[in-house]
Amino acid sequence: MRKVILAVAITTFSCLMTVSAYAGNWVKNNTGWWYDNGNGTWPSSSWQWIDGNSDGIAECYYFDGSGYCMLNTTTPDNYSVNDSGAWTVNGVVQTKNAGIEKSDSYYMEKYASVMSNWLELLGKDYADNPAYDFIDINGNGSKELIMGDRKSNDSSSIFAIYTLNNETPVQIVIDLGVSDWRFNVLKGGYISTSNSNASWDTNSLSILDSNDNRVWVSTAYYKHLDGEAEVYEVNDVQVSKGAYINELNKYNIEKENIRLTRSFR
Repeated sequence: MRKVILAVAITTFSCLMTVSAYAGNWVKNNTGWWYDNGNGTWPSSSWQWIDGNSDGIAECYYFDGSGYCMLNTTTPDNYSVNDSGAWTVNGVVQTKNAGIEKSDSYYMEKYASVMSNWLELLGKDYADNPAYDFIDINGNGSKELIMGDRKSNDSSSIFAIYTLNNETPVQIVIDLGVSDWRFNVLKGGYISTSNSNASWDTNSLSILDSNDNRVWVSTAYYKHLDGEAEVYEVNDVQVSKGAYINELNKYNIEKENIRLTRSFR
């Protein structure tokens, strides 16, 4: 397998002392940092996006059952936070636009060209019920365009995902549903792909980072040809069957409930 290497710009983040964020404030006591919502309440056992320095960009923090921000650790739902408490992926702080959410008409205009092309393609018997939706996969404030086929049981097969780069549509994943590739959108902006046949299984895990770049996290490959020894690879390195299975277990991230609600027809 050929390995795809993507360079990721690493950003740094420092937590500001007792600063305003929305209507609330960060507060520090002898136990740690907590967040005063400004109305007599505080977050606990939950994530919260907070624009601590009012720059229009929010970071995501996890607060434990007592309401204190967890620092430099792994949260109960298995995500990493840095020494300031901000959610990170591969060392990169994840952010979200804290400004006013753009309307659907904005996304209809920006994605119009690819939607028109896909409507023509999907109408050629690739989909029984061509559908689409605008969904912010990674929570950064900008919605992706997801297109596919809406099934009778209200589930959806994903054929394509686009995001906006400088307000221009950029393809993230694409498949017309005629191959055996399967895409799933997972919690936290992760995207899994899988394919298999009589000779091999291949799986990959990537993430849409806060800048809407698709970053590869892992690949897992299993070759099982008749009369030959089974081969297991993780990130292009041959491993034991147990290591291969352990890698696949990392893909068991909770699926987002993606339903394509808008019909082309």
